[in-house]
Amino acid sequence: MVGKIVNRLNSMNDFSKKIIIYSSFVALVLCTLGVGVIIYNAHTDSTFSLQNIGSSLVHASIVLFSQFTIGSLIIDFLSAVIHSDDD
Repeated sequence: MVGKIVNRLNSMNDFSKKIIIYSSFVALVLCTLGVGVIIYNAHTDSTFSLQNIGSSLVHASIVLFSQFTIGSLIIDFLSAVIHSDDD
């Protein structure tokens, strides 16, 4: 089963692969930033709470990654359908 998934991901077009790669990098940066804000908030004694901002950044990174991944899979599927009609 894992082999089928790996083979399918390897057969994707280059544009979809680039979307997944760049979105995973941006999501990783946002998630790291959000975790950094949460850790900073935990170790400071300020009256201004940054907990909501940090958790919103982590949530946004997860949503961003999932939307771009699903979008790139849809683009790959539609590209395969369009190119199969040409044959």
